[in-house]
Formats: sequence, structure tokens, C-alpha cells
Amino acid sequence: MLPDPSSIDQNIGAIRQLLQESLGNRRYQNWFGGTTKLELEGSELTIHVQGPYLVKWIQQQFGDELQRILLQVLGPAAEVRFEVGQEVRLSEIPEASAAEAQPVEALSRTTAQPHVAKKRKRGGRPRPLSDFVTGPSNELAVAAIHQLVHEPDSVAMLYLHSNVGNGKSHLLEATRLQLRKEDPQLKILSLTAEQFTNYFTQALSAKTLPSFRQKFRSADVLLIDDVDFLDGKKGIQDEFLHTLKQFESENRQVVVTSNRHPRLLGRTSEELVSRFVSGLVFRLEKPETETRQEIVRRHAIRQGAKFSEPVVEYIASRFLNNGRDLEGAVNILATWARMEKKTVTVSLAKRLLNRLERDCMKMIRIADIETAICTLFGIEEETLKSKTRKQSVSQPRMLAMYLSRTLTDAPYSEIGEYFGGRNHSTVMSAQKKVSEQLKLQETIRVASETWELKDLIDTLKDRIQAG
Repeated sequence: MLPDPSSIDQNIGAIRQLLQESLGNRRYQNWFGGTTKLELEGSELTIHVQGPYLVKWIQQQFGDELQRILLQVLGPAAEVRFEVGQEVRLSEIPEASAAEAQPVEALSRTTAQPHVAKKRKRGGRPRPLSDFVTGPSNELAVAAIHQLVHEPDSVAMLYLHSNVGNGKSHLLEATRLQLRKEDPQLKILSLTAEQFTNYFTQALSAKTLPSFRQKFRSADVLLIDDVDFLDGKKGIQDEFLHTLKQFESENRQVVVTSNRHPRLLGRTSEELVSRFVSGLVFRLEKPETETRQEIVRRHAIRQGAKFSEPVVEYIASRFLNNGRDLEGAVNILATWARMEKKTVTVSLAKRLLNRLERDCMKMIRIADIETAICTLFGIEEETLKSKTRKQSVSQPRMLAMYLSRTLTDAPYSEIGEYFGGRNHSTVMSAQKKVSEQLKLQETIRVASETWELKDLIDTLKDRIQAG
């Protein structure tokens, strides 16, 4: 379906009117009058100007006001870009700004080729679902995406969580591309939770909440990255909750990503958490060996590099945490190969990646473990170190001691001293008890949720190592 020309003209007219009201007639005519053309395609406004000088000036002087007006007229998906006309020349400077602007001689010449101020693509080329390497660590999440795209009535809420670098944002962008491919008419809003917060705050300040809500809640699919950004932000959570309720009542789809399981969002309302867990919740694990090797192969192809299998296996064996570390290693080797026009060998890979490998190793402190434990269980650091033997405190304390022995080189005596001046035998006992609980596959209560102890410890390790 082609856009309605009358709707486009109406929106452009509204943008011009609001600009004129905001800037005053004289400033509006100087900068957005007859020499500046506005074009609208979907939610993207293109501003055609005569020269690069005008681009810079308009961005500096009116950028914030333009964004506010576009948000009001077009909603949170609005974007603005600039294009410079065929003849690149210095525009006549209005009197009001002559004292502030310095003429640039180089811009007064006519150039053979038009200069276009292109909109930068954040995050590089969008990567489709077919480009995502699937393995045992993430196959359930990928299957859920396919189900959401091809059987929309069966999936209303999808929540993907993992440690950083394991493909959450890639999957979210791939979901958008796949949905668009299947149905180009779908209205899809894709943004981060921080952007959602910023749009809401702007709308609140500008008193345009009805417009904000209409634009957000009229979408067919809502894709939100890093939803844990809302943790602790009560007002924004309330707004987001009402948005989810609207989507739920009309059987529309929401996909969110997070670094944590919804039950581990300690400062998020129970009602919002319950909305998350009512849908499909999947964790993307660290990629296993075969998946890591395939990530290396595919990224090498994207970089135009050709690595032997021993080199691929070496990279995959050394960088275990996530896909981003693997891609960083490939980037270094591919750059070297292009510059030197030589083949990368295993011995060369070892030498070139030695520093990167050291940088990827995080030095963990006992204090990092303490912070993760206290955040997860919702207790104060002083309480964790206190003499109390209540199970709600003693269990987290034992876990903290166990992880301190597992993830650091600290001796028993140092760990005991850190956690309230306890002796080394207490730490040894805690380590032994948690190890036995793991062997018996016991469970543990965190707030109102029951967890397998192994899953809980894995989650804690991920959060501690991610910082």
C-alpha cells in the first residue's frame, strides 16, 4: 500500500507550522523558507538544503527543536536526515546570524559531484536471522523467533536474556528484518529501553503524552532492547506496563531483551515482572565449541579473510565468553592479513592475539562477588557480613564464600576475614556444603522464585565476570 499523499502533506504542513511558531516568522523564513525543501517518507524527514554550511548550522541551532517537533508529529520512530543540493555553495547568511557565523571559502566553489550528508547507520549493516549462528546454546531462542514471525497468534510476549555479547541485540534486529520481510505493511517500533525513557521524558516535558502514547500503542510489534535499563525507574515502568497491557489486550506482539532473567530485576514491579514471565522466556548461553568455530568462520568471510581450520580452532579455543570477543579476534587477524598480504598461521595468531586475550581476562575481586550477591538477594552488605544465622542471610553468605574460592585466588583466611571476620574453617565448610548441594541438584529460593542452584550460580558468575 502506497503512503497517502494527503497524509504526507498534512504532516509536512504540521511540521512547518510548528517550526514557524517556535522560531518566529523571520528565523523560519531564513532557514526553512523557500530555499529549504522538506520530504517525508514514512517516519523519516529529509531536509534538502543548498550547502553543507546550512546542514551544520541547522543541526547546531535547531536540532533539539526539530527532534521535539518530529516526536510530536511523527512519534518516537521519527528520524531526520539532510541532503545538499547539486550546487554546493555558501548560502547567504541572514543578518541575525552574520556576527556568529564565519564564512568558509572552500564552500563557495561549485563542485562536480553533489555532497550528501548521509545518515549514519548505527551498528553497521543490519544482520538477518539467517546470519545468526545457531547451536545448542541459543536454538530455543531462535526457534521462538521463527514461531513469533510465522505464527504470530501463538506468541505475544518473548523475553530473551543473556550475558553481554551473546547475540540478544542481533536477534532483536534480525526479528525486525524478518517481520518486515514477511509483511512490509507491519508497523514495527524497535528501540532501546533508554530511548523509550528519553521519548517519554520529552513527551512529559512537552506535555505531549497523548501523542506519545498513540504512536507507541498503535504499533503492531514492539521490540525493546536492554529492558533492564528500566529497573528502579518506577514512573517509566508504570508507563511501559500500561503499554504492555494495551498490546496484550489486542493480542499484539512484544519482544524484549535483558541481561537478566525477569525474576532477577530486583527493582522492577511485580506486575511488570509477571507480564514478562507470562510469555516465552529464553536464556542465550555462552556459545559452545562448534558454535564459536562457526562464528569465527562467518565473521572471517564478512571481513574478506580466509583462515585455515587450525587457526579457526585456535581462536575458538581461546575466547570462550561471547561472540564479540571472537569477532574482535577475527578483526585483528583480518586487518593484519590485509595490510601484510600474508596468510595467518596459528603461531602468528597466538602472537597477535596475546594482548587481546589478556585484556579479555577480568580480574575479579571479592568485593565484586559481594555486590552481585547483595543485588540478587536484596540484602545490605553489612547484613551479609553480620553474625546473624538466619537462612535468608547465611545461604547468600555461603554462596559468596564459595564463589570467592572459585573465581579468585584469595586464601580461606582472607575470604573469612572479608565476610565478617570469620575463620578459615568457616569458609572451608561453606565451600564443601555448596559443592554437595550442587552434586545433589538442590534448589534455592530467591524472593518468591525457586531456582536450581546450578542455574543460580551460573547466572551469578556471568554477572560477576561481565562487571
